[in-house]
Amino acid sequence: MGINELWKLVSPSTEGQTLMAFALEGLKGHVQDESGLSMMTVGVDARPFDSDMPSQLVAIASAPVHTHFVFDGEDRPPIKRGKHMWSAPHWLTQSLQDLLHIFGFMWATARGEAEADLAFLSKAGGISAVLTEDSDALLFGAEKVLHLTDNEDGTFVVDAYCTQALSNDPEMPLTTACLLLWAMLCGGDYDPGGLVGCGSQVSHALLAGDLSNSLMQVMTSAAYTQLLGMLDTWHYHLCTVLIDGTLGRKYPKLAVSIPADFPSVEIMHLYLNPVTTWSNGTSLSVLPQFNPTQPDLACLAAFCKAHLGWMPPKIHKYFWKKICGLLYAFVHCASSG
Repeated sequence: MGINELWKLVSPSTEGQTLMAFALEGLKGHVQDESGLSMMTVGVDARPFDSDMPSQLVAIASAPVHTHFVFDGEDRPPIKRGKHMWSAPHWLTQSLQDLLHIFGFMWATARGEAEADLAFLSKAGGISAVLTEDSDALLFGAEKVLHLTDNEDGTFVVDAYCTQALSNDPEMPLTTACLLLWAMLCGGDYDPGGLVGCGSQVSHALLAGDLSNSLMQVMTSAAYTQLLGMLDTWHYHLCTVLIDGTLGRKYPKLAVSIPADFPSVEIMHLYLNPVTTWSNGTSLSVLPQFNPTQPDLACLAAFCKAHLGWMPPKIHKYFWKKICGLLYAFVHCASSG
């Protein structure tokens, strides 16, 4: 989910890497804790990991990374994709949190959306990358985003996106301003339809001009009393670009069909000023500390039996196939520091 068609628009810095390979190659962002364990830190949007939980957690735990899971909180936007979001946690959330504790992972609940908290941690230097399936983490400001593309065999293959590299792309610099304009044109979680009649081809062409920068300037510098008037001017400029042939052809029908209140101030505010745990002035010093522990095998076996209905033979087989390698990786990382 996230912003429509955004994963197709952006180019990954690295493509088709396993999480293990990414972690081993990216130790520039590593931290060293009191025990001498030296690994980079990855923040994980917890929502995509509600099914097949043990296998997915084993895949993550096998990579040499500190992992911090974040869940959505009560102040997330009440409507996404046109549907009302329940304020109560997902029915599997408690089970996942129990498993995270068993595996030795840290987790927290955001005040709003998980990816907004993770993007904040990324910008603050608290984590090295954000693992999520939601592309809006890029617009929220995450400096490096890992997008899960394949996990059929439990290897966690990811594409890595670096916002600095995207902004410096010589062919099409994709700045935060460009991502905002793309979200408004193509739609996303907060407005699934976007600008009706404006497909990805027209949206891409509109990114090449100054519309994105001028829109961002209005949203970030205009006084509240001037905002609507300046957006009206921007709206007129958008219509002019669509009509005068600047894009290589003219789109008069699209220009006259644009709603008067486009783009929505409310939706842009959700992207540019998302609610986070630190929105109420909480000090930046209140950042998570990463001190992982080894998995609790007895508790994991009990969980698999109680919640998944596994019998001892299956538990033994699974532990021998999956968990032994995980423990070896953990001990090896600890010994190598």
